[in-house]
Amino acid sequence: MSSWIIRRVKDPSKYWEIMDVMKDAWGMDDYTEAVPAHLLKAIDDNGGVLRVAEVNGRIVGFVLGFPALKPNGSLYHYSHMVGVRRAYRGRGIALALKLAQREAVLAQGLDLIEWTYDPAQGLNAKFNFAKLGVVCRRYYPNYYGEMRDSINRGMISDRFKVEWWIKSERVKKRVNGELSPPSLEDVRGIADSVFETVVVDSCIRRIEKVKLDLDSEVLLVEIPGDINEMKRYSLDLANEWKLKLRSAFQEYFSRGYVAMEFVSAKVDGCRRNFYVLWKSPLDKILRGEVPWK
Repeated sequence: MSSWIIRRVKDPSKYWEIMDVMKDAWGMDDYTEAVPAHLLKAIDDNGGVLRVAEVNGRIVGFVLGFPALKPNGSLYHYSHMVGVRRAYRGRGIALALKLAQREAVLAQGLDLIEWTYDPAQGLNAKFNFAKLGVVCRRYYPNYYGEMRDSINRGMISDRFKVEWWIKSERVKKRVNGELSPPSLEDVRGIADSVFETVVVDSCIRRIEKVKLDLDSEVLLVEIPGDINEMKRYSLDLANEWKLKLRSAFQEYFSRGYVAMEFVSAKVDGCRRNFYVLWKSPLDKILRGEVPWK
């Protein structure tokens, strides 16, 4: 297995290679939805953070972000994309890119990185919460409208906007391996489940009941074991899940709950995925406190 290096782009022709990574990573038919090379250059030269992962001189991954403003004028970093060629996934490259981004943003004197992602994608959720230590309090319905890449085509483009408080004790401990995410057994005994789900075919599940009137301190919100497999099985069922996730997250976020962990486990031979929501002040979570110990 080849090792990689993380660095800035030195040769302007390499920006086109980054676009090729986008096509591969998201299954784009063409460059229509890719960030163009000239904009990558502009971001890289003007306060943004663009880092690439190279294997034997070939770009196989990248992370892209730029400074952004809150409505109150406070400055943070918005991470727009991180992508790795499919043939190079599972090697830790995405994590290395995000940690390089964190170091670059810390050097700029900022303490917050935010980005959006599809909360129904379990692998992304595990990466963001279990590996990086993000939290989420915001849910955006149909954030991008219609998307045409192979991953998102035909799907409602609802998104989490997560917060990565890169100076916090929680993040420091998580990326250093000092704060492990919980197991499903850790949280099941203290949490109420927002959804009741049933198996419809093999490991494909559907939501039978949504409970929007819970008031427990800790909640579990299930997502599909594999939303991409569910989409192949039934696009309608996948979007039905997304609409019910929308109602649950909007309700409980509005009531002060914070998505602060993600747990994934094999149950009776099938993958089950759950977000852990805790009704707790954000500063308590960022100190690294948890409700199951």
